[in-house]
Amino acid sequence: MTELNEIPFKDNIIHSIINPKSIAIFGANNKFLDTMGAMQLRNIIAGGFAKEKIFPIHPKLDIIQGLKAFKSVLDLSEVPDLALIIVRPDVVPEVLEQCGLKGIKHVIITSGGFREIGKKGTILSQTIDDIAKKYNMRFVGPNCLGIYNGWYGYPEKKNTNFNTMWTYAIPDRGKISIAAHSGTIASHLFWFCKQIGVKIGKSLSIGNERNIDIVDILEYFKADPQTDVIGLYIEEIKRGKEFIQLAKEITPLKPIVAIYAGGSEAASRSIMGHTGSIAGDDKIFEAVFKEAGIISTFSIKDFLYYLRAFSYGIIPKGNRIGIITDSGGSGAMMAKAAEKYGLSIPEFSEELKSKLKAYVPSVANIDNPLDLTFQFNQYNLYVKIPKILINSREVDGIIIYAAFGFEEILDVVKKSGGKSYEEFDVSNQMMKGVYLKPMQRFVRKKKAPVFYIGPQGYSNPWVREFIKSDIPIFDLWDMPIKTFSVLARYSDYRTHHL
Repeated sequence: MTELNEIPFKDNIIHSIINPKSIAIFGANNKFLDTMGAMQLRNIIAGGFAKEKIFPIHPKLDIIQGLKAFKSVLDLSEVPDLALIIVRPDVVPEVLEQCGLKGIKHVIITSGGFREIGKKGTILSQTIDDIAKKYNMRFVGPNCLGIYNGWYGYPEKKNTNFNTMWTYAIPDRGKISIAAHSGTIASHLFWFCKQIGVKIGKSLSIGNERNIDIVDILEYFKADPQTDVIGLYIEEIKRGKEFIQLAKEITPLKPIVAIYAGGSEAASRSIMGHTGSIAGDDKIFEAVFKEAGIISTFSIKDFLYYLRAFSYGIIPKGNRIGIITDSGGSGAMMAKAAEKYGLSIPEFSEELKSKLKAYVPSVANIDNPLDLTFQFNQYNLYVKIPKILINSREVDGIIIYAAFGFEEILDVVKKSGGKSYEEFDVSNQMMKGVYLKPMQRFVRKKKAPVFYIGPQGYSNPWVREFIKSDIPIFDLWDMPIKTFSVLARYSDYRTHHL
């Protein structure tokens, strides 16, 4: 098996494309809401790219968004590292030819209207292929939104990014990397990612893959130390054998979560009109994913939650879970879901039950699920009981319902004239330091994930503390069960393939 450090990732073509020092932009102007190119340029500037190294190319305008514009790329005094092309499809060959003459080797072609529109587009596609080959150029696209690199300039610059998408949302930076045939999947998700704490470092919209394809990108992600988890949205795989072999090398070390969009008649029609791809049979792709150890889903919400869970880096040793709850109903539903997803809910031993007895209410049912009913001893809930369960080695991970924040509860108590509960009247920061951080050190050491459920929702200040600290929290109880089952399956796969 190829070791990840054998390939110097900086020598990879993708690294050059997502880390340019200078860029020429064709198709940008000053009409922000009318043209995609204007928004793409705006986002590049907003990300902290050096303004003196941005060269807008426009036949009529002299100033674009405060930057000096040039009539032709041939007028530039230096050769840009990258060209971004957002012009009419029939103009793309001429622009690409000029880039070749200038000596530009790396290009992103956002423009649509190629293979996906039929015969005329297919001819255009072949034309740009020939031009790229003539000048030894590599390009992403066409028909894509380009790339997002949250690690741009790092570590010299801590708060910069390189974003050629039109969407302005920026996710928190992490070690999740995404490659998608859809620009929407590659960028529109960023708003939801911010909400639930999916931290993305790199996201590439690859469109029609005329030159650079998903195998090229996987080669880069495999070697990239800033990538720990990989997400793929796939409409076709052009190099099937290479894809399978490469995925097999990656998955034991870096989890891959994938969505295959084809497989139905309506989906195939949509894909043909989107990228011009010919979608294959669902069963074939499922077989490919299974053979290569890829986690497959057709749900975008599952996709993001799975990526988030893997990014925490805590993989359970097995499929046994302990459920701690203050609600019999949620406990029963979690237990049923766990069994449906192939998880084990072991009955606690008498020895374990005796250890728990001192830390649970007298009316509690000491078993698995462990129903604490109505009790507010936060130290027992967050620290003492979970530690006892994990140290028993009778479970491989824990799901806790419910992680309540007390700021709003105390406000209601005070407004209603109730007494002040000093033991709960502490800041979320202090609670995080006393309860959450020590437990995170413990679960990482023991390799036993603890998932929390915060029914007050992701906007709740206490829940936000979990998200900011990379602690897995969910708003309802079905998703943590489903997500844990995926971690357990991956754990079993990795055990047999490392």
